[in-house]
Amino acid sequence: MNVYRILIPVILGILSGLSFSSVATSLAELHDINKGKFFLYDNSSTGPTYELVLAKNGTGKYARQTESEISWSKVDNGLQVNLASPELIWAYQDQGVEYRSEIYQVHVFPSEEGVSFAQHMRVVRTDTMEVVETQAQHFAGTLVPAKSMQDWRVDLTEGTWVLPGVDYILYEEFDIPAFGAVEANFFANGGGQLVHHDKAVSRFKWRIKGNRLVLKYWQNGIKKKLVLRITESLAGVGLRVVIKATSHTGKAPLLRTGLMIKDQKTHFSYENTVGTWLRGEARYDYFEDHVYIPNVAFGSAVWSFNQAGEIERQKIIHPQLGTVPVCPDDTCYVSCTFTLKLLAQDEGALYVSVQTDSELVDAGPHFFMGKAIVKFDLKPYQSVAAFDYSWLGQTTLTLKSQSESALYYFMMMPSVTGVWEYVYAKEAPNNIQGKFAVVDGKLHLEGELETQVLEIQQSTRDSLNVCRYTQGSSCAAGDTMILEFHNGTDLLK
Repeated sequence: MNVYRILIPVILGILSGLSFSSVATSLAELHDINKGKFFLYDNSSTGPTYELVLAKNGTGKYARQTESEISWSKVDNGLQVNLASPELIWAYQDQGVEYRSEIYQVHVFPSEEGVSFAQHMRVVRTDTMEVVETQAQHFAGTLVPAKSMQDWRVDLTEGTWVLPGVDYILYEEFDIPAFGAVEANFFANGGGQLVHHDKAVSRFKWRIKGNRLVLKYWQNGIKKKLVLRITESLAGVGLRVVIKATSHTGKAPLLRTGLMIKDQKTHFSYENTVGTWLRGEARYDYFEDHVYIPNVAFGSAVWSFNQAGEIERQKIIHPQLGTVPVCPDDTCYVSCTFTLKLLAQDEGALYVSVQTDSELVDAGPHFFMGKAIVKFDLKPYQSVAAFDYSWLGQTTLTLKSQSESALYYFMMMPSVTGVWEYVYAKEAPNNIQGKFAVVDGKLHLEGELETQVLEIQQSTRDSLNVCRYTQGSSCAAGDTMILEFHNGTDLLK
């Protein structure tokens, strides 16, 4: 069973999650729940959001990508929700056999910061209905009654607002979805206008009903409805919202979440571009010489400003070298393009619309693959002072010392028990040497006889200078070496 096939669609399916403030929830508070409509959402930028309607008799409804009847109960450590119709994550074939990965259960637990919850998934062989694999993803989150969410006290008729995830496109031949933010102008007479990702315009009617903002409009002959609720106010910038989207097609995912930002009509400049952009554990470095490096060790690119004050980047593919920042000959092609528009800026925070247009087959035409609203924290360039799983989870480095120069692969792989482990390989991805760990910013490489520790001494955008010593020792007793990134910056010299 190829576990990567399971995780890739899970990650794609939950990329529209967002962050929320939360307060402690006790076990007693969870067990006091008898009925009501709730929203359960993740506190990170990548997790899922659910709508749960709980009835007194232990039944109810679940909504995320699809809807399902549920049974729910109070268990010793929290609440348990079972889906009568498991939510399909992905269907695929492996050696001629059909499989489906699906969400079948959700657990909610008390936490000192909101709640924690587990999304339980399984892989089912469709011809025999045999469960061949199970796994759970754990999240820190918030459980809030729908009736206690914030009221709409924002003057929507001022300026242009950008709404997250309203457009939904499914490329059925490839079974690949794309979500697009849209621009919205609200008129005082209850009308309004949406500008979609393809510049098409839809007229809508809107009203505020309790703590819900309701929009109704027609698009491509289909009647659509959006119900927006506020999860957090961002003073002077916008809101975090959860959107329930319905249409007569019944195909599009029901829940969308993200940032609803008022467009400040600003633009990018060197002052608000050059530096280190932070989003959670990931970092993105924009250098003054127009070099862009995502997450320290990943493939670099060249960035530029267009006439509208937006940032543009390309992903360039070379037939032998793979992803390159510039083409060394005439055999490359552009795999995808990225267009970044600055919507708002609040001190060091950037609120950015990021549009991706990409091929779906090698060297094929570009398709719209999404427009997301993302918050980044802009800092002056920060040198790399510590190792981190965020860029070591899947990367390649060359380790050079006085005695050797070798290619090392760092990756996550499932063990024989199904637990994911961080491992490293030498010279070839399948030549596994052992596990690795990051402890206090230091890289620990486990070997058969001993564990070596690597500690960063100095960094550039091309490499790291490190000291290496045996666990239990120190830099003074070890040697020095260079870790070269395979980020393509050598092609820019």
